[in-house]
Amino acid sequence: MYDPLVDSFPRAAQPHVRSYWQAHTQTKLPTAANVLPEHADIVVIGAGYTGLNAALELAQRFQQQVVVLDANQLGWGCSTRNAGFAMPGTGRLGYGDWQKRCGTDVAKAIQGEYQRAFERLEQHLAHCPEQLQVQRGGYLKIAHEPKAIEGLKATYQVLQQFEPKTRWLDAEAIQARVHSPQAHAAIHYPQSFGLNPVLLHASVARQAAAAGVTLVENAPVQNWDMVGEQQRLHTAKGRICTTKVIIASNGYTPNHLHSSIHGRTLPVLSSVIVTRPLTRDERQAIGVSTQDLVMDTRTLKYYYRLLPDGRLLFGGRGAIRGKDAHHPRYARHLLEALRGTFPALRRLSQEPVDYYWSGWVSVALDNYPRIYSPTAGVYTSMGYCGAGVTFTQIAGQRLAELAMGEKLPELPFYQSGLPKFPLPHLRRVGQWAFYQLARWRSL
Repeated sequence: MYDPLVDSFPRAAQPHVRSYWQAHTQTKLPTAANVLPEHADIVVIGAGYTGLNAALELAQRFQQQVVVLDANQLGWGCSTRNAGFAMPGTGRLGYGDWQKRCGTDVAKAIQGEYQRAFERLEQHLAHCPEQLQVQRGGYLKIAHEPKAIEGLKATYQVLQQFEPKTRWLDAEAIQARVHSPQAHAAIHYPQSFGLNPVLLHASVARQAAAAGVTLVENAPVQNWDMVGEQQRLHTAKGRICTTKVIIASNGYTPNHLHSSIHGRTLPVLSSVIVTRPLTRDERQAIGVSTQDLVMDTRTLKYYYRLLPDGRLLFGGRGAIRGKDAHHPRYARHLLEALRGTFPALRRLSQEPVDYYWSGWVSVALDNYPRIYSPTAGVYTSMGYCGAGVTFTQIAGQRLAELAMGEKLPELPFYQSGLPKFPLPHLRRVGQWAFYQLARWRSL
């Protein structure tokens, strides 16, 4: 599997990952251009949620000639591999963290930015004939062990200042919804919903193409240099020149794509299994509704949802290196976690899974993303920490505004660059140590 810390760039013409979404979704994508233009006002690297939203904004609002490059097929990365959790947030910091760092006014302004992200997401839903196969019921953040209840309750009390519609579910209330020995209390976020990530990606791609954006597939950037103020991108389909480049490849960004962003994020694999359709008795045994999204309070979290056809999607952290991503032990690890979460599915956990896949997410050193210009003529948005389905919609818009010289809201996401990891060549060693510590603490 492609590894951003090892490979110079992704190989072109790779097929989409064999995921549940690709196997069960029929949708129309815009036709990609056969020839790479020689020039563009702005070139976007990465045809995922961030890049397509930025391109749409640039073409529609600012009338820019935009070319979007994807190393493979449109949406080859995590925009079509994620679990489809639309939630109010990004990164790993909650409102309480922001309140302590920046004060209540800034925390409330961040909440407003998350709402704007939801509004943009709803616009994309309206442009999708299948309405993104949306499942509205909310998100349950569950205390997976008794000692996690106190911290979760403190989070809930802070949340009341920012998201007053959230509800606290005690042990009895959460057990009525999730029949698991690892469900001791929960916060319910009613605004969140499940969606089909492939349909969301296709909706934004069609809108971008209709606005005049040129989409180019199988064009990984193999070299990048400058002549005067001209940025020259050398790709598998030829060379293109521009004065402005947007890097929107997030977790799939090669380590040495551009010196200005080297060592500033850690690509981390998130892995997903999808089971066969559950029987009626199995569904009754676990209690989970197709309307709910669920995630626990572990440091290395597990997340799950019941899909419209009755299959259970279950995900968590995977391998550390790309070359290990497909090793059977990582699927077995998720199956063991599934069995611990739902002992009633013990038989299911002993069967082969129907789907197993992985994708790279981008983790920032200080746990939240940045939309910024690391050097003149280059703009990027990275570091969502695996929580980007909703926020990338507004991040793409803000990235376009930044590239066009507009002043962004005075929020932490937009006021500084991504900090560099200390000893970046040892990022994987640090990740391994962190994983071992987190798993030891969970024993």
